[in-house]
Amino acid sequence: MRYRLTFEGGHSFLVDEDARLHFLRQAQRHGDELTRVRGGHVISLAGRHPRMVALVAEAA
Repeated sequence: MRYRLTFEGGHSFLVDEDARLHFLRQAQRHGDELTRVRGGHVISLAGRHPRMVALVAEAA
């Protein structure tokens, strides 16, 4: 499955499952707030810019 990683500023990338898991682990390690949403997560990056990132499953 592919996921769309979208930063608050509008930059967007397609990532695979491994990259998604890596990004989520890094967010947890940094103490960032993870919120489950339908199809993925929204991550609030503590003290960094951009401040929010969406990581959502890409529709087929």
